[in-house]
Amino acid sequence: MTEQTVPDVAALEQRLAELESANAELSAQLADRPVRGPRWRAVVAAALIVLASLLTPVAVVSGWARVLLSDTDAVVAAYGPLVKDPRVQAYLTDQVMAAITEKVDIDGLVDDLVDGIEQVVQRPRASVALEALRGPAAAGLRSAVQAAVARAVASDAFGTAWQESLRLSHSQLIGALQGDPDSAVTITDAGVGVRIGPLIAQAKQALLDKGFAFASAIPAIDRTVILVRSDQLATVRLAYQGALATGYWLGPVVLALFAGGVLVSRRRWFAAAWAGIGMGLGALVVIAGLAVARVVAQASVPASVMPADVLLTFYDAATGAIGELALATVTLAAVITLVAYLGGESRPAAGVRTRYATLTAGARDWSADHGVRTGGFGRWLHRRRIAVRAAVASLAVVVLAMNRPISFGLVCTIAVAAVAAIVLADVLARPDEAG
Repeated sequence: MTEQTVPDVAALEQRLAELESANAELSAQLADRPVRGPRWRAVVAAALIVLASLLTPVAVVSGWARVLLSDTDAVVAAYGPLVKDPRVQAYLTDQVMAAITEKVDIDGLVDDLVDGIEQVVQRPRASVALEALRGPAAAGLRSAVQAAVARAVASDAFGTAWQESLRLSHSQLIGALQGDPDSAVTITDAGVGVRIGPLIAQAKQALLDKGFAFASAIPAIDRTVILVRSDQLATVRLAYQGALATGYWLGPVVLALFAGGVLVSRRRWFAAAWAGIGMGLGALVVIAGLAVARVVAQASVPASVMPADVLLTFYDAATGAIGELALATVTLAAVITLVAYLGGESRPAAGVRTRYATLTAGARDWSADHGVRTGGFGRWLHRRRIAVRAAVASLAVVVLAMNRPISFGLVCTIAVAAVAAIVLADVLARPDEAG
Protein backbone atom coordinates (compact mmCIF):
# COMPACT_ATOMS: atom_id res chain seq x y z
CA MET A 1 0.00 0.00 0.00
CA THR A 2 2.82 2.36 0.91
CA GLU A 3 4.92 1.41 -2.12
CA GLN A 4 1.98 2.16 -4.42
CA THR A 5 1.14 5.45 -2.73
CA VAL A 6 4.61 7.01 -2.94
CA PRO A 7 4.82 6.91 -6.77
CA ASP A 8 1.29 8.31 -7.00
CA VAL A 9 2.26 11.31 -4.86
CA ALA A 10 5.40 11.93 -6.90
CA ALA A 11 3.41 11.73 -10.10
CA LEU A 12 0.85 14.16 -8.76
CA GLU A 13 3.57 16.61 -7.73
CA GLN A 14 5.16 16.38 -11.18
CA ARG A 15 1.78 16.86 -12.86
CA LEU A 16 1.07 19.86 -10.62
CA ALA A 17 4.40 21.43 -11.59
CA GLU A 18 3.61 20.89 -15.28
CA LEU A 19 0.20 22.54 -14.86
CA GLU A 20 1.71 25.51 -13.04
CA SER A 21 4.30 25.95 -15.81
CA ALA A 22 1.60 25.76 -18.50
CA ASN A 23 -0.56 28.23 -16.58
CA ALA A 24 2.35 30.70 -16.31
CA GLU A 25 3.04 30.42 -20.04
CA LEU A 26 -0.63 30.92 -20.89
CA SER A 27 -0.83 33.96 -18.59
CA ALA A 28 2.20 35.48 -20.30
CA GLN A 29 0.62 34.93 -23.72
CA LEU A 30 -2.61 36.53 -22.59
CA ALA A 31 -0.70 39.49 -21.12
CA ASP A 32 1.04 40.11 -24.44
CA ARG A 33 -2.26 39.92 -26.35
CA PRO A 34 -4.11 43.25 -26.64
CA VAL A 35 -7.40 43.40 -24.79
CA ARG A 36 -10.26 43.76 -27.21
CA GLY A 37 -13.34 45.73 -26.39
CA PRO A 38 -15.54 48.54 -27.65
CA ARG A 39 -13.34 50.89 -29.68
CA TRP A 40 -15.10 53.99 -28.34
CA ARG A 41 -13.78 53.30 -24.85
CA ALA A 42 -10.18 53.45 -25.99
CA VAL A 43 -10.82 56.63 -27.98
CA VAL A 44 -12.62 58.36 -25.09
CA ALA A 45 -9.97 57.28 -22.57
CA ALA A 46 -7.17 58.61 -24.79
CA ALA A 47 -9.03 61.89 -25.38
CA LEU A 48 -9.61 62.46 -21.65
CA ILE A 49 -5.99 61.73 -20.73
CA VAL A 50 -4.62 63.95 -23.52
CA LEU A 51 -6.97 66.80 -22.55
CA ALA A 52 -5.98 66.50 -18.89
CA SER A 53 -2.29 66.47 -19.85
CA LEU A 54 -2.72 69.67 -21.89
CA LEU A 55 -4.57 71.37 -19.03
CA THR A 56 -2.03 70.35 -16.38
CA PRO A 57 0.32 73.34 -16.98
CA VAL A 58 -2.65 75.72 -16.91
CA ALA A 59 -3.92 74.20 -13.66
CA VAL A 60 -0.50 74.48 -12.00
CA VAL A 61 0.01 78.11 -13.08
CA SER A 62 -3.53 79.23 -12.26
CA GLY A 63 -3.41 77.56 -8.85
CA TRP A 64 -0.21 79.42 -8.02
CA ALA A 65 -1.47 82.71 -9.47
CA ARG A 66 -4.68 82.52 -7.47
CA VAL A 67 -2.69 82.37 -4.24
CA LEU A 68 -0.16 85.03 -5.24
CA LEU A 69 -2.73 87.50 -6.55
CA SER A 70 -5.43 87.06 -3.95
CA ASP A 71 -3.72 86.08 -0.68
CA THR A 72 -1.93 89.02 0.95
CA ASP A 73 -0.50 86.82 3.71
CA ALA A 74 1.10 84.55 1.09
CA VAL A 75 2.71 87.56 -0.62
CA VAL A 76 4.07 88.88 2.68
CA ALA A 77 5.42 85.42 3.51
CA ALA A 78 7.14 85.23 0.10
CA TYR A 79 8.57 88.75 -0.09
CA GLY A 80 8.89 89.67 3.58
CA PRO A 81 12.18 87.79 4.22
CA LEU A 82 13.80 89.49 1.22
CA VAL A 83 14.44 92.60 3.27
CA LYS A 84 17.23 90.65 5.00
CA ASP A 85 18.96 89.92 1.68
CA PRO A 86 22.04 92.20 1.29
CA ARG A 87 21.30 92.77 -2.40
CA VAL A 88 17.75 93.87 -1.67
CA GLN A 89 18.94 96.03 1.21
CA ALA A 90 21.40 97.80 -1.10
CA TYR A 91 18.65 98.36 -3.67
CA LEU A 92 16.21 99.72 -1.08
CA THR A 93 18.96 101.95 0.33
CA ASP A 94 19.47 103.45 -3.13
CA GLN A 95 15.72 103.94 -3.55
CA VAL A 96 15.37 105.65 -0.17
CA MET A 97 18.41 107.85 -0.85
CA ALA A 98 17.00 108.83 -4.24
CA ALA A 99 13.72 109.81 -2.59
CA ILE A 100 15.54 111.85 0.07
CA THR A 101 17.84 113.69 -2.34
CA GLU A 102 14.85 114.59 -4.48
CA LYS A 103 13.32 116.47 -1.55
CA VAL A 104 16.45 117.62 0.31
CA ASP A 105 19.21 119.59 -1.46
CA ILE A 106 22.34 118.34 0.34
CA ASP A 107 24.63 120.47 -1.81
CA GLY A 108 22.49 123.51 -1.02
CA LEU A 109 22.65 122.80 2.70
CA VAL A 110 26.45 122.66 2.57
CA ASP A 111 26.59 125.85 0.50
CA ASP A 112 24.40 127.66 3.03
CA LEU A 113 26.62 126.46 5.87
CA VAL A 114 29.85 127.52 4.13
CA ASP A 115 28.40 130.90 3.13
CA GLY A 116 27.37 131.53 6.73
CA ILE A 117 30.85 130.70 8.02
CA GLU A 118 32.47 132.94 5.40
CA GLN A 119 30.30 135.85 6.45
CA VAL A 120 31.41 135.38 10.04
CA VAL A 121 35.12 134.79 9.37
CA GLN A 122 35.62 137.25 6.46
CA ARG A 123 39.25 136.25 5.87
CA PRO A 124 40.61 135.57 2.36
CA ARG A 125 42.62 132.48 3.28
CA ALA A 126 39.73 131.06 5.31
CA SER A 127 37.38 131.70 2.42
CA VAL A 128 39.70 129.85 0.03
CA ALA A 129 39.89 126.92 2.43
CA LEU A 130 36.15 126.86 2.91
CA GLU A 131 35.55 126.96 -0.84
CA ALA A 132 37.85 123.96 -1.22
CA LEU A 133 35.81 122.11 1.38
CA ARG A 134 32.43 122.56 -0.35
CA GLY A 135 32.71 119.45 -2.54
CA PRO A 136 34.27 117.11 0.04
CA ALA A 137 31.86 118.31 2.71
CA ALA A 138 28.85 117.60 0.48
CA ALA A 139 30.25 114.18 -0.47
CA GLY A 140 31.01 113.38 3.15
CA LEU A 141 27.53 114.37 4.25
CA ARG A 142 25.98 112.34 1.45
CA SER A 143 28.14 109.34 2.41
CA ALA A 144 27.19 109.69 6.07
CA VAL A 145 23.51 109.85 5.17
CA GLN A 146 23.95 106.79 2.90
CA ALA A 147 25.56 104.84 5.74
CA ALA A 148 22.84 105.87 8.17
CA VAL A 149 20.12 104.85 5.71
CA ALA A 150 21.87 101.50 5.12
CA ARG A 151 21.93 100.82 8.87
CA ALA A 152 18.27 101.80 9.09
CA VAL A 153 17.36 99.46 6.20
CA ALA A 154 19.13 96.57 7.97
CA SER A 155 17.28 97.20 11.24
CA ASP A 156 14.38 95.14 12.58
CA ALA A 157 12.16 98.22 12.62
CA PHE A 158 12.73 98.67 8.90
CA GLY A 159 11.88 95.01 8.32
CA THR A 160 8.57 95.52 10.10
CA ALA A 161 7.88 98.61 8.01
CA TRP A 162 8.76 96.63 4.86
CA GLN A 163 6.19 93.96 5.69
CA GLU A 164 3.55 96.58 6.47
CA SER A 165 4.31 98.27 3.15
CA LEU A 166 3.98 94.96 1.31
CA ARG A 167 0.67 94.26 2.99
CA LEU A 168 -0.72 97.71 2.21
CA SER A 169 0.52 97.71 -1.38
CA HIS A 170 -0.81 94.23 -2.13
CA SER A 171 -4.20 94.99 -0.60
CA GLN A 172 -4.49 98.12 -2.70
CA LEU A 173 -3.20 96.29 -5.78
CA ILE A 174 -6.04 93.80 -5.38
CA GLY A 175 -8.42 96.74 -5.18
CA ALA A 176 -6.90 98.24 -8.33
CA LEU A 177 -7.25 94.94 -10.20
CA GLN A 178 -10.86 94.74 -9.03
CA GLY A 179 -11.50 98.29 -10.25
CA ASP A 180 -11.88 99.82 -6.78
CA PRO A 181 -11.41 103.61 -7.17
CA ASP A 182 -10.24 103.95 -3.55
CA SER A 183 -7.10 101.98 -4.41
CA ALA A 184 -5.89 104.42 -7.07
CA VAL A 185 -3.19 105.74 -4.74
CA THR A 186 -0.93 102.81 -5.72
CA ILE A 187 -1.27 103.52 -9.44
CA THR A 188 1.12 106.07 -10.90
CA ASP A 189 1.87 107.10 -14.48
CA ALA A 190 4.61 104.46 -14.48
CA GLY A 191 2.51 101.63 -13.10
CA VAL A 192 1.81 99.73 -9.90
CA GLY A 193 4.34 98.81 -7.25
CA VAL A 194 5.36 98.68 -3.60
CA ARG A 195 4.95 101.88 -1.61
CA ILE A 196 8.11 102.78 0.29
CA GLY A 197 6.74 105.83 2.11
CA PRO A 198 6.75 103.98 5.46
CA LEU A 199 10.32 102.85 4.75
CA ILE A 200 11.45 106.45 4.15
CA ALA A 201 9.79 107.50 7.40
CA GLN A 202 11.79 104.82 9.23
CA ALA A 203 15.00 106.05 7.59
CA LYS A 204 14.18 109.66 8.50
CA GLN A 205 13.73 108.73 12.15
CA ALA A 206 17.02 106.82 12.11
CA LEU A 207 18.81 109.89 10.72
CA LEU A 208 17.35 112.08 13.43
CA ASP A 209 18.42 109.57 16.07
CA LYS A 210 21.97 109.73 14.68
CA GLY A 211 22.05 113.53 15.06
CA PHE A 212 21.36 114.57 11.45
CA ALA A 213 19.18 117.57 12.23
CA PHE A 214 18.62 118.36 8.56
CA ALA A 215 16.55 115.14 8.29
CA SER A 216 13.69 117.03 9.95
CA ALA A 217 13.34 118.84 6.62
CA ILE A 218 12.49 115.58 4.83
CA PRO A 219 8.75 115.74 4.11
CA ALA A 220 6.37 112.79 3.96
CA ILE A 221 7.18 111.03 0.67
CA ASP A 222 4.77 108.67 -1.06
CA ARG A 223 7.19 106.94 -3.43
CA THR A 224 6.43 103.69 -5.26
CA VAL A 225 8.87 101.06 -6.49
CA ILE A 226 7.27 99.99 -9.76
CA LEU A 227 6.61 96.26 -10.14
CA VAL A 228 4.03 96.36 -12.95
CA ARG A 229 4.32 98.95 -15.71
CA SER A 230 1.18 100.85 -16.67
CA ASP A 231 1.10 99.34 -20.17
CA GLN A 232 0.95 95.88 -18.56
CA LEU A 233 -1.85 96.67 -16.13
CA ALA A 234 -4.63 95.50 -18.45
CA THR A 235 -2.86 92.18 -18.99
CA VAL A 236 -2.29 91.73 -15.27
CA ARG A 237 -5.94 92.53 -14.54
CA LEU A 238 -7.02 89.91 -17.10
CA ALA A 239 -4.63 87.36 -15.57
CA TYR A 240 -5.96 88.18 -12.11
CA GLN A 241 -9.56 87.59 -13.15
CA GLY A 242 -8.61 84.39 -14.98
CA ALA A 243 -6.66 83.09 -12.00
CA LEU A 244 -9.56 83.67 -9.65
CA ALA A 245 -11.95 82.01 -12.09
CA THR A 246 -9.86 78.88 -12.70
CA GLY A 247 -7.27 78.67 -9.94
CA TYR A 248 -9.41 76.79 -7.44
CA TRP A 249 -11.44 74.33 -9.50
CA LEU A 250 -9.24 73.62 -12.54
CA GLY A 251 -6.91 71.35 -10.56
CA PRO A 252 -9.72 69.02 -9.41
CA VAL A 253 -11.16 69.07 -12.94
CA VAL A 254 -7.82 67.92 -14.37
CA LEU A 255 -7.60 65.11 -11.81
CA ALA A 256 -11.18 64.12 -12.63
CA LEU A 257 -10.30 63.96 -16.35
CA PHE A 258 -7.31 61.74 -15.61
CA ALA A 259 -9.46 59.50 -13.40
CA GLY A 260 -12.20 59.38 -16.04
CA GLY A 261 -9.72 58.32 -18.71
CA VAL A 262 -8.45 55.51 -16.49
CA LEU A 263 -11.93 54.28 -15.53
CA VAL A 264 -13.22 54.30 -19.11
CA SER A 265 -10.26 52.35 -20.44
CA ARG A 266 -10.43 48.57 -20.62
CA ARG A 267 -6.72 48.36 -19.73
CA ARG A 268 -6.79 50.53 -16.65
CA TRP A 269 -3.26 49.91 -15.41
CA PHE A 270 -1.96 50.83 -18.85
CA ALA A 271 -4.13 53.96 -18.93
CA ALA A 272 -3.05 54.93 -15.41
CA ALA A 273 0.59 54.73 -16.46
CA TRP A 274 -0.05 57.05 -19.40
CA ALA A 275 -2.02 59.39 -17.15
CA GLY A 276 0.98 59.64 -14.85
CA ILE A 277 3.29 60.30 -17.80
CA GLY A 278 0.95 63.00 -19.15
CA MET A 279 0.70 64.69 -15.76
CA GLY A 280 4.47 64.65 -15.36
CA LEU A 281 5.08 66.10 -18.82
CA GLY A 282 2.58 68.89 -18.14
CA ALA A 283 4.38 69.83 -14.92
CA LEU A 284 7.77 69.69 -16.66
CA VAL A 285 6.45 72.23 -19.18
CA VAL A 286 5.84 74.61 -16.26
CA ILE A 287 9.37 74.08 -14.90
CA ALA A 288 10.86 74.74 -18.35
CA GLY A 289 8.65 77.81 -18.77
CA LEU A 290 9.88 79.23 -15.46
CA ALA A 291 13.48 78.87 -16.60
CA VAL A 292 12.76 80.61 -19.90
CA ALA A 293 10.75 83.37 -18.20
CA ARG A 294 13.64 83.99 -15.81
CA VAL A 295 15.99 84.68 -18.69
CA VAL A 296 13.41 86.85 -20.48
CA ALA A 297 12.71 88.88 -17.34
CA GLN A 298 16.39 89.53 -16.83
CA ALA A 299 16.80 90.70 -20.41
CA SER A 300 13.64 92.84 -20.56
CA VAL A 301 14.17 94.99 -17.45
CA PRO A 302 16.94 97.61 -17.78
CA ALA A 303 19.55 97.78 -15.04
CA SER A 304 18.59 101.44 -14.54
CA VAL A 305 15.15 100.31 -13.40
CA MET A 306 16.28 97.39 -11.22
CA PRO A 307 19.65 95.61 -10.95
CA ALA A 308 19.65 92.14 -12.47
CA ASP A 309 20.56 90.35 -9.23
CA VAL A 310 17.76 92.12 -7.34
CA LEU A 311 15.29 91.40 -10.14
CA LEU A 312 16.14 87.70 -10.07
CA THR A 313 15.84 87.68 -6.28
CA PHE A 314 12.30 89.03 -6.53
CA TYR A 315 11.51 86.68 -9.43
CA ASP A 316 12.71 83.62 -7.52
CA ALA A 317 10.69 84.67 -4.47
CA ALA A 318 7.57 85.07 -6.60
CA THR A 319 7.98 81.79 -8.51
CA GLY A 320 9.37 79.65 -5.71
CA ALA A 321 5.90 78.38 -4.81
CA ILE A 322 4.96 77.48 -8.39
CA GLY A 323 8.30 75.74 -8.87
CA GLU A 324 7.68 73.62 -5.80
CA LEU A 325 4.11 72.92 -6.93
CA ALA A 326 5.35 71.80 -10.36
CA LEU A 327 8.03 69.61 -8.76
CA ALA A 328 5.42 68.11 -6.44
CA THR A 329 3.22 67.37 -9.46
CA VAL A 330 6.12 65.64 -11.24
CA THR A 331 6.74 63.56 -8.11
CA LEU A 332 3.07 62.64 -7.84
CA ALA A 333 3.03 61.70 -11.52
CA ALA A 334 6.10 59.49 -11.03
CA VAL A 335 4.42 57.71 -8.12
CA ILE A 336 1.25 57.14 -10.17
CA THR A 337 3.23 55.83 -13.15
CA LEU A 338 5.30 53.48 -10.97
CA VAL A 339 2.25 52.09 -9.17
CA ALA A 340 0.43 51.61 -12.48
CA TYR A 341 3.43 49.84 -14.00
CA LEU A 342 3.85 47.50 -11.03
CA GLY A 343 0.16 46.67 -11.14
CA GLY A 344 0.20 45.99 -14.87
CA GLU A 345 0.37 42.83 -16.91
CA SER A 346 4.00 42.91 -18.03
CA ARG A 347 6.37 40.11 -17.08
CA PRO A 348 8.77 42.39 -15.12
CA ALA A 349 5.85 43.77 -13.11
CA ALA A 350 4.58 40.25 -12.41
CA GLY A 351 8.07 39.29 -11.29
CA VAL A 352 8.22 42.24 -8.90
CA ARG A 353 4.84 41.30 -7.44
CA THR A 354 6.00 37.71 -7.01
CA ARG A 355 9.13 38.80 -5.15
CA TYR A 356 7.05 41.16 -3.03
CA ALA A 357 4.66 38.33 -2.14
CA THR A 358 7.64 36.17 -1.18
CA LEU A 359 9.05 38.87 1.08
CA THR A 360 5.74 39.53 2.83
CA ALA A 361 5.18 35.79 3.26
CA GLY A 362 8.62 35.51 4.81
CA ALA A 363 7.81 38.38 7.18
CA ARG A 364 4.55 36.65 8.17
CA ASP A 365 6.34 33.36 8.81
CA TRP A 366 9.02 35.11 10.88
CA SER A 367 6.44 36.90 13.00
CA ALA A 368 4.46 33.69 13.46
CA ASP A 369 7.62 31.85 14.56
CA HIS A 370 8.11 34.56 17.19
CA GLY A 371 4.57 34.23 18.51
CA VAL A 372 3.00 37.18 16.67
CA ARG A 373 -0.31 36.04 15.22
CA THR A 374 -3.22 38.17 14.01
CA GLY A 375 -5.92 35.50 14.04
CA GLY A 376 -9.33 36.64 12.87
CA PHE A 377 -8.10 40.15 12.14
CA GLY A 378 -5.45 38.74 9.81
CA ARG A 379 -8.02 36.63 8.01
CA TRP A 380 -10.26 39.69 7.65
CA LEU A 381 -7.37 41.73 6.23
CA HIS A 382 -6.68 39.02 3.65
CA ARG A 383 -10.31 38.87 2.53
CA ARG A 384 -10.53 42.69 2.34
CA ARG A 385 -7.04 43.37 1.01
CA ILE A 386 -8.28 45.10 -2.17
CA ALA A 387 -10.65 47.31 -0.18
CA VAL A 388 -7.88 48.15 2.30
CA ARG A 389 -5.53 49.24 -0.47
CA ALA A 390 -8.28 51.31 -2.07
CA ALA A 391 -9.02 52.94 1.30
CA VAL A 392 -5.34 53.83 1.80
CA ALA A 393 -5.15 55.32 -1.71
CA SER A 394 -8.38 57.28 -1.16
CA LEU A 395 -7.13 58.64 2.15
CA ALA A 396 -3.89 59.77 0.45
CA VAL A 397 -5.90 61.62 -2.21
CA VAL A 398 -8.04 63.30 0.46
CA VAL A 399 -4.97 64.47 2.38
CA LEU A 400 -3.48 65.91 -0.81
CA ALA A 401 -6.74 67.67 -1.67
CA MET A 402 -6.96 69.22 1.81
CA ASN A 403 -3.41 70.60 1.66
CA ARG A 404 -3.44 72.61 -1.56
CA PRO A 405 -1.24 73.80 -3.05
CA ILE A 406 0.65 70.54 -2.69
CA SER A 407 4.37 70.50 -2.04
CA PHE A 408 7.20 68.12 -2.89
CA GLY A 409 7.70 67.17 0.75
CA LEU A 410 3.98 66.51 1.23
CA VAL A 411 3.82 64.19 -1.80
CA CYS A 412 6.88 62.24 -0.66
CA THR A 413 5.57 61.95 2.90
CA ILE A 414 2.13 60.74 1.83
CA ALA A 415 3.60 58.28 -0.70
CA VAL A 416 5.94 56.75 1.88
CA ALA A 417 3.16 56.59 4.48
CA ALA A 418 0.76 54.94 2.01
CA VAL A 419 3.32 52.32 0.95
CA ALA A 420 4.19 51.60 4.58
CA ALA A 421 0.50 51.18 5.46
CA ILE A 422 -0.09 48.77 2.56
CA VAL A 423 3.03 46.71 3.38
CA LEU A 424 2.01 46.53 7.03
CA ALA A 425 -1.49 45.38 6.07
CA ASP A 426 -0.07 42.68 3.78
CA VAL A 427 2.27 41.43 6.52
CA LEU A 428 -0.55 41.34 9.09
CA ALA A 429 -2.89 39.50 6.69
CA ARG A 430 -3.04 35.73 7.05
CA PRO A 431 -3.95 34.09 3.71
CA ASP A 432 -2.84 30.71 5.05
CA GLU A 433 -5.41 31.07 7.84
CA ALA A 434 -8.24 32.33 5.61
CA GLY A 435 -11.27 30.22 5.21
